[in-house]
Parts: sequence; C-alpha cells; structure tokens
Amino acid sequence: MRRFRFNLEKILELRAFHERRAEMVLAEKAGRCAVLDAKLKVNAESRHRARTEMFASGRGLEDYRSTELYVVRLDRERERVIEELARAEAERELSRLEYIAKHTQREVIDKLQERRQAEYYRLAEREETKQLDDLARRPVVMIEG
Repeated sequence: MRRFRFNLEKILELRAFHERRAEMVLAEKAGRCAVLDAKLKVNAESRHRARTEMFASGRGLEDYRSTELYVVRLDRERERVIEELARAEAERELSRLEYIAKHTQREVIDKLQERRQAEYYRLAEREETKQLDDLARRPVVMIEG
C-alpha cells in the first residue's frame, strides 16, 4: 500500500509556523503584563512599608516629610504602571485573538488532512480486499508433469 501524501502539506506547515509565531508574540505580551503586575506588587509593598515606618520612634519632622514625598512618588509611579498595564493587557488581548485566529486556520487544514487520510486508507483497504477476493475466486489450475 502506498503511503498517504497530503497535497496541502506546505500550507499546513506554513500555518503551523504562523501559529507558533503568534503564540510567541502572545507569550511576550503575557510576560510584559506579568512584569507590570510584579511592579505593582513591589510598589504596594514599598508604600505599605514606608507608611508603617513613617511614625516609628526616633523619627523627626524631616523624616516624616521625606517619607510623605516618597509615598507621593510611589503613588504617581503606581498610576503610571496601572496605565501601562492597561495598555499591555489590551495588546495581550489583541495578540490572543490573533493567536486564536491562526490556531483555527491551522486546525482547519489539520482536520482536512485527517479526513483525507482516513478516506485514503479506507479506500485503499477496500481496494486491497477487492483484489484479495478476486484472487480467491480464480479457478485453481493444476499442472501435471
């Protein structure tokens, strides 16, 4: 029996390549969002620590003022990171939608290949059975000699 050959194999490979590339872009965008989330967490921890230490014993008015300015700077930084995170999440969502589209395009060709392969082997098996039946029906000729 001949091996199955899918005539759209190159298209399938190309679509798989585009899917992998879209997946890498999505991973990059997700990584960027994770980094920004981590920045927000560090910011919140720094702000909490600064507020807690603000009224510690032995600290003067200058220390209080510098800590207050530090907290204001952390608040501005938090707002900037939140805006950046919102943009990054929007980009990630666009990348996710693009990845889903590329994945679907590849899957369509993949399913077509599976159907054609199953049909090919089913027909090949049917043909082989027919040939065996024809062989079995042939009259047996005895050669004497």
